[in-house]
Amino acid sequence: MAVLAASDVPVLDMSVMASIRALGDPGEPDVYAEVARLFLVDVPIHLSALGAAIAAADSESVWQIAHRLRGSSLEMGAVRMAPLCAAIEQAGRAGSIEHAAAQAACLDREFAAARRELEEAIQ
Repeated sequence: MAVLAASDVPVLDMSVMASIRALGDPGEPDVYAEVARLFLVDVPIHLSALGAAIAAADSESVWQIAHRLRGSSLEMGAVRMAPLCAAIEQAGRAGSIEHAAAQAACLDREFAAARRELEEAIQ
């Protein structure tokens, strides 16, 4: 079985976008665009809080914030963010702040990629 590199996995799962868009009624504002805008505002707040929790070596806050981010990522179809959030959550639960910090740097990059694609998708 071949293992896919992160670059082989799309930043966004377009089937999630289609499913969310299907919730809206014709002629109404785009439900996905509304949810995506909230995601784009909310995630930087959580990333900042995650960075502060890592800096404070607050492993409980690290895993709780990562858990919330993972759920949000999955709901938006940000499929490359979700496993990083899961890794940070596990590191926080294990008290491994160093591992959480390393994964958080990767998460920042993946969120930047997701932001670009989401902004294009909702224009």
